[in-house]
Parts: sequence; C-alpha cells; structure tokens
Amino acid sequence: MVKRADGTEQGGASAKTAKSAATREKIMAAATQLMVERGGTGFQIGEVSDRCGISKGALYYYFADKGSLVQAIFDRAMEGLVADVEAAVAQAPSSRASILGLVGALAHAVRPGSALTLALAHGIWDVEHEVLPHIKGRMERIIAVLEAQLERAKVEGLVKPDANSHLVAVAIIGAFAISEYAGEAVDAAGDPEAFAHGVLDVVFHGIGA
Repeated sequence: MVKRADGTEQGGASAKTAKSAATREKIMAAATQLMVERGGTGFQIGEVSDRCGISKGALYYYFADKGSLVQAIFDRAMEGLVADVEAAVAQAPSSRASILGLVGALAHAVRPGSALTLALAHGIWDVEHEVLPHIKGRMERIIAVLEAQLERAKVEGLVKPDANSHLVAVAIIGAFAISEYAGEAVDAAGDPEAFAHGVLDVVFHGIGA
C-alpha cells in the first residue's frame, strides 16, 4: 500500500471505499427484492438489514431512512433507462430502428414485476420522500426523445405528417407504464420484446378495418 503525505494508506482507503460501495449495492438489491415480492414498498427497514446480515444502525449509515433507500433504487433505475434509450437512439440508422430500439429498452426496464413498474403502476405512498416526481422528470426526457424520433419518422415517410407526435409518444410510454395491469397480455406475447412490437404495430397500423 502507498502512504500519502498525511500518513494514511491509499490502498486501505480504496479497499474501504470498495467495501462501502458493495454494502450499499447489497442493501439496494435486498430492498428491491422485497418490493418485488410485496408488490410495493410494504416492507420494514429491519427486514432489509436482516437479509443483508447487518444491523439497522449500519444500514442507516448508508441510507437515512426507508424513503431515501427507495428513492435511490428508482433514481438509479430511471438513470439506467434514460442512458439505454439515448444509446439506442444514437446508434440507430433510421427512425424505425431508433423507435424500435427505444421501445425495446423501455420494455426491458418496465417489465411486469420489476421495481420500476411498481413505481409507475402503483405509485409509492408509504415512504418519507416523494419518489414519483423524480421518475416523472426522467420519463419526460424519454417522451421528448421519442417525440423527436417520431418527427424524424415523418420526414422518412413512416408517420403521417399531421400526426401529433407528442400524443403518440405519451401513448406509447403509457402502454408500458401500465403494463403491470396487463400481465396476461404480456405473458401471452411471450416476452417484453414481443409486447413492444405489438404496441408499435397498433400505433403504426391502427385498429381500423
């Protein structure tokens, strides 16, 4: 290990940071699993610490309260989703590929039973912090990206020129936001990707005879 000028050991500090990050990950994973099992945030902080094999006091070192823990879980889930969406769009050679990639990323993240789906479909009411506004801001970002790709699709002849791109984007995102309530339909489709293709088929081809 390398000693700094103040006498502290750099290697030891790095190891401590890594251990701290690993413990934080373990706590978040345990809380996420409890949310999925309970269909919401109806768990006690003591249950999380028991699953992690640490004391409640040690858990509170990483998260001030249950609300902070739940918020951290959803913040990271939404940050990951936004990053996946933006990456899918950046790599797409056409509006069709871009929209399919975006919706595919959404289908993977907002699959029935996932923690993110629980937040969107059921809301979070029993925690100390309001979580939904944090999700709302990032979801608005995704809607804006999708809306821009729908405008691009108009230029490429995929979408009607007079279509309301914002309304269409909201409708597509909304289909996944409530997919928890359409569990049988999603299961029948076989997987989230099939559900995504089904949603886009309805959007682009309509239901009219």
